[in-house]
Amino acid sequence: MRDIANIPEPPEDLHICFGGGDFRSVGNKMIGFCRDKLNLQSDEKVLDIGCGIGRLAFPLLEYLSEEGGYEGFDTFPVGIKWCTENITPEFPNFRFQLVDIFNSTYNPYAQTKAADFVFPYEDDSFDLIMLNSVFTHMMPEDIMNYIKEMDRVLTDKGRIFATFFLVNEESNALMDRGKSTHDFFKYGIFYTADPKDPMDAVGYDEKFALNMFEQRGFKIKEILFGDWCGRMAKNHQDILLITR
Repeated sequence: MRDIANIPEPPEDLHICFGGGDFRSVGNKMIGFCRDKLNLQSDEKVLDIGCGIGRLAFPLLEYLSEEGGYEGFDTFPVGIKWCTENITPEFPNFRFQLVDIFNSTYNPYAQTKAADFVFPYEDDSFDLIMLNSVFTHMMPEDIMNYIKEMDRVLTDKGRIFATFFLVNEESNALMDRGKSTHDFFKYGIFYTADPKDPMDAVGYDEKFALNMFEQRGFKIKEILFGDWCGRMAKNHQDILLITR
């Protein structure tokens, strides 16, 4: 285990930009799922899509060895700058990259659509890909392209940790009873909490979401349903744990 004593924690105002909550405990919980349920090893290579201010990178600083590695990308310049200046000098196998991808809520002036974006990595580069609160802000064609790109950059034994708002019979019933933090409206083949700003919070029919991965040859290992719709759960968004 490596020493992260020289790495300061990101300032509080940046925490709020990425959902708030306890910065360390949230990150530790998610990496714990990857370690315990997806068998993440210390010498493996990890890609963090939507890396923000390094909430998932921090617990990996202690877990990944020098033989392992981490790459993260995001559209948020301040987060990438902070991580590059504070983490990479101490841990050169942790790298962060700014990308300019369109999102009507978070990056409305970008020219590149997520549906057309090519990940800036070689084939078979990663053992694990993590997407925390990424697909909850993306359109179907965007997600399908990301799954295609993940298929390309993952090794033959690659795994995926991804969060969603999955709409199913249970979550629909809880929304009808006013228990949910998001009341989703059906909008074509996806759901949105705000038709005026549809990418602010996006939900997907559970079967449709699973099928997007299965069509690329992935297998759903486990679903950890979240408490976003009012059910009792230990995580907020629904988590998909995915293997080859």
